This record gives sequence, C-alpha cells and structure tokens, in this order.
Amino acid sequence: MNGTALGGQDPVTAWVEYTSPDGRAYFYNRDTKVTTWEKPDELKTQQERDSVWKEYAKDGRPYWYNTQTKQSTWTRPDVPNQPIKPLEAPGSRMDLDRVPSRQPSMQRREPSRSRRSASRGPRSRPPVPATTLDSRSRHEYKTIEEAEHAFTSMLKRHNVRGDWSWEKMLRAVVNDPDYRALKTLPERKNAFQRYITAVRETELEQHREEQRKQRTEFFALLDTLPISEYTRFPKVKHLAHEHKAFCAIPSNKERVELFDAYVDELLEKLGGERRRVRAQCVRDATEYLGALSISAKWTDVRDKLLEKFGDQMMPILHLNPEKRMPMDILYFGVRDKDTVDPESGLSMLDLLDIYEHAITDAERLESDRRKHEKDKVYRQQRQARDAFRQLLNEHVKEFTPSTTWSEFYPQIKHHTAYTEMLGQSGSTPQEMFWDAIEELSDEMYNERKQLESAMRSHNFHMHVDTAFDKVCEFAQSHCKIDAKHMDYIYEQLVIKCKRREEEDDERKQRHKRRLLDTFKYALYDLCPELTPDSKWDTECARISRMAEYKALDENACREVFDQVIERTKERAERKRRDSGSKRERSPDAGAADKRSKHGVDKCEDRGSSDLEEGEMVG
Repeated sequence: MNGTALGGQDPVTAWVEYTSPDGRAYFYNRDTKVTTWEKPDELKTQQERDSVWKEYAKDGRPYWYNTQTKQSTWTRPDVPNQPIKPLEAPGSRMDLDRVPSRQPSMQRREPSRSRRSASRGPRSRPPVPATTLDSRSRHEYKTIEEAEHAFTSMLKRHNVRGDWSWEKMLRAVVNDPDYRALKTLPERKNAFQRYITAVRETELEQHREEQRKQRTEFFALLDTLPISEYTRFPKVKHLAHEHKAFCAIPSNKERVELFDAYVDELLEKLGGERRRVRAQCVRDATEYLGALSISAKWTDVRDKLLEKFGDQMMPILHLNPEKRMPMDILYFGVRDKDTVDPESGLSMLDLLDIYEHAITDAERLESDRRKHEKDKVYRQQRQARDAFRQLLNEHVKEFTPSTTWSEFYPQIKHHTAYTEMLGQSGSTPQEMFWDAIEELSDEMYNERKQLESAMRSHNFHMHVDTAFDKVCEFAQSHCKIDAKHMDYIYEQLVIKCKRREEEDDERKQRHKRRLLDTFKYALYDLCPELTPDSKWDTECARISRMAEYKALDENACREVFDQVIERTKERAERKRRDSGSKRERSPDAGAADKRSKHGVDKCEDRGSSDLEEGEMVG
C-alpha cells in the first residue's frame, strides 16, 4: 500500500517523503530507486542535522537512539540536543533486547520491478512493505500458548498448506489481526515451522492412506483377471484399462510398480506352496528308501522311486500320458481350486538329490560303524599293551642291561598278558621288552656316570682288583644309587678298568714298535754299511753309540740286528742270481751291469728298506 506524499521538500532534490499505512514516514529516491526509513540529509533542517537523536523502527514500532549517550527511548524527544532517559514499556522493563545497543545500519528497500515503469512524478508511489496494523485491531493474549494457538488457527483459516513458504504465507495472512498474536518475528516463524511440519505429516499420512487404498483396489482388480506368474504388464493394461481401480492410479509408472509388487507376492505365495509340497514329497521318498545300501545304483533307485512316487512328480513329468501337461500350456486363474500347477511336485533332479542324500547317509553310517569297530580294537590292543607293560614292571627287578629276550621269553611264554599281545598291530612284546631294557640301561648309565664323577672329585682310583665292598661303601657315602644296581655298575667299572689297562699296554707296545723300527732304519743307514758277514760282537761297539740303541734293551736290539743281517743276505743272493742270468742272455750285458751296478744297488737297498717298514719283531 502506498502512502501519501508530504509537501515542503526541495524541488532540486530527488528524495520524496511518503507515509506508510501505520503512519510512519519513509523516503524514496526517484533517481536511484532506493527506499529508506531514515530521513536523508537533503531533506533535513539545520536543527535536525545538529540533533544527536536518530529515529529507527523495531517490528513496525518507532524508537529513538541518542548517538552521544548510546541510549534508546520509545517516545519522541522534545529537545533534540539534550539526552533523555529511556522510557520503559508497561508491565516490565524497557524491551532493550528489541532495541539495538548501537546505531543500526540504514535500511533500504528496492522498489519492485513492476513499479519501475510507473510515473516518476511527485504523484508516483513506491511500494512500502506492510509493517504494522492499527493497534485497535490487535488481540492481547495472556500466555504464549494461547497466542500460538490463535496464530495456528489463523493459518488454518487461510488454508495454509505444507508446501507453502514463509513469503507466500505472509502475503496471505499479513492483514489478519491474529498475525500479530505473537509479538516477535522469530516466534511467528517458529510457530509457522511447527505448523508446516504437522501439516506435512498429516498430508503425508493422507497420501499414504490413499496409496494403500489404491493398492488394495488394484490388487483386487488383478485377482479377477486371468493372469499367471508369466503374465506381463502390457497384457494387464489391455485387459483393465477401462476399470476404475486401474484408472485411479495417477501414472503408468506407479501401475507398473504395483503390478511388479503383485507378481512378487504371487511368486512368493506360489513358491511357498511349491516348497511345502516338494518338502512333503521329499520326506515321503526319503522315508521310503530307508536304510539304503552303499552298493545301491542310481538306475535301480530311480526306477524304484518313479514306480512309487510317479503321481507326485511335476505334471509335465508324469509317467501317465493322460496326466502329463505340455510345457507350453501354462495355468491361469491361480486361485481356482481346479487349476493344476505344472511346477508343483518332484523333478528328476529332486529324485537324484534324494538318492545322493540317502547314499551319503548310508556311507556315513558305514563309516561310523567302521570307526566304532576300529576304536574298539584299538582299545583292546591298548589294554593288552598295558597288561604286558605291567608284566614287564613285575620282572624289571630281575633285569640288567645285558639281559636278552631269549633269557626272558621262557618265563612269560605261557602268560595271558603275552599271548593276548600276539598278532595285534603296533608294538610287539619283544620291542616292548627291549624298550624296558633300554630305559634300565640309561638309568644305570646315568648312575655310573654320577659315581665316576664323585670318584674323580674325591680322588678315588678304581682298579681291577678294587674290592666290591669298598666301592659300595664309597657310593653310599657320596651318591644316591640303587643298591640293586651296584653289582652291574661294579662290573662295568671293572670292565672299564681292564679296557683301560689293555689300552695302556697296547700304547706301550706301539711305542716300542716305533722305537724298533727307528733302530732298524738306523742300521740300514750305517756307514759303512752292514754286510752279510757282519757279526753282533764285531758291530756291537759301533751300534751301542747310536741314540736309537740307548732307548732299547740289548736283547731287542740284537734281534733287530739279526733280522737286518738276514735281509742283507737275501738281497745279496738275489743280486747274484740276477747278474748270472743277465750274462747268459747277452755278452755285452756285463759291461752294462758294471756301469749300472752302483745305482741298482742303491735302488734295491732303498726298496728293501721301504718293504721292511713297519715289520714287527716276533
């Protein structure tokens, strides 16, 4: 609504003053098309320019603000240049929360596009937003709940729907007195938002109820049509395009969705019925087969099942030609009690599956039976081994590590624990006997090592002739050894001492043989050399000065000397024989023999020395 222009403005300026419906003055610039509540400087008098008071508006109600004291008041000040104490609203303190604490920015409004084509003369009126109503048309409410209820009732009277925006609602209800039932704009917007939310929920529920009704009527229509699970929507559209329930659906897309949902329910219903019938037939066939043998063949079981359950097969698989249905004939009117479902019943794959389950169960039962028998035999064998092990424990006191099976066998060959072990798998009685002997041997070996360690620690020297009582006394004092094992341990210690003495003798003999060999090699290397005619008495003086001779006794050295002389004689005889045979073969052989005689003799001497290395003296 346009206000009335006021006179007195300067014709040079472009600003024009107007009055809003609530009596407030606002100003419009004809050049810039700007609207403002604040009086522009071009229209102010000198006194107004010098004044410290500024006029503003809050929710359509004017107030004044002092730029020096930073105070606000609802009444127009009489003295512009003098601060005035702010005035309080009736019933409470002054609503300073609705009055800014500092000077607000200038409010400007752009004229609408439709007003721009209006006359720009002094009679043209720019649009002014409706801000306030006559205070005489307002209703006062005691509580905020009553005010909000009046505001909501006002929205219902104007048929405000859930898809309305705030601006659209405002244009429809701004002149209604109950629009001002709520004092502040945030309260109105919050109430409007709650109203819109409630209306939208109500509209949504109404829409859902309408959809459920349409769905029910559409499904009832489909129930009357000759359709099956293989029917498609174009056929339904052709059959029901004139029905009211079909036309009530607003779009073809929704009809297709409803038809798909109907088919899904139909398939679920048919699937449940088919599964029930099939499960019953499978149970009957499984019970009929009973305990099937693991050697049963599929061909025999198949003929047996077809003979018994031929009537429960799918209609397209009936053995009776009169009951068999061709695959290309599909049923219609699935709710008809006389309708035959061509896919209800057993198939050949079902029969094969029944056979596989039956043969699997038979194999499992056979496997369980064999496992039970195997476990039973294993328990019997384990009990027999435990009984024989107990028998060994009874005779273990008689055993020694040197006890043999042939010594123990005559004692148990007629015992029940032994005879029950014969012929069974696993460890044999002889193996168990040797296991016991090995354990006993390990035990006695550890005890003997313990005794030997104690002997070394206490400087107790064990000899072959050491008395048994002395060893037992030492063992009782320094070791924890079973007295029953002392006989065997003492025997082992004596054997070890004898073996040690034999090893010492053998070591001495080896040392003596090495000395004799060294002496023999020294005799071969004497210079001048020994001849076949050399005698011990003649060479004794020279030989006695040898270092090798001093390490031996005279008798042993003389025996070695006799062996060397004997070997020397044998070499000399062999040389004479070889030289005689060469002279007979060639007359020139003598000269060659002379030239090589010295070298040949040296080679033979060295060869004889090598052959005689390691020779033992008897």
